[in-house]
Amino acid sequence: MTEDEIQKLADLLFDRIMEKQEDADAEYAEQIQKLVTQGYTISDITSDKKDELGLNPEERLVGELARLQTIMMIFEDKEEYEKAAMIQKKIEKINFKLNHGSGKY
Repeated sequence: MTEDEIQKLADLLFDRIMEKQEDADAEYAEQIQKLVTQGYTISDITSDKKDELGLNPEERLVGELARLQTIMMIFEDKEEYEKAAMIQKKIEKINFKLNHGSGKY
């Protein structure tokens, strides 16, 4: 395979992965909405309670931060700087929450 063919293949794979992630995100949002309409409450991220995995809010934020940083790196590698900038704004919000929390991070 030539470099062009490899790059095209990589682009196609990335696009399909992103489509699947968007579909999964949409499905997740629908499931959350169904739970809310059925009377379930979603815990506030600022509470000190641990979730079903035993993670506190700070630990959940750190996980989300890692996920977003990975996505941002992918966008930067693909030179999709507008998308990377949107992700960067989300990263900055999470960093603000973490830096103004307990001070661990």
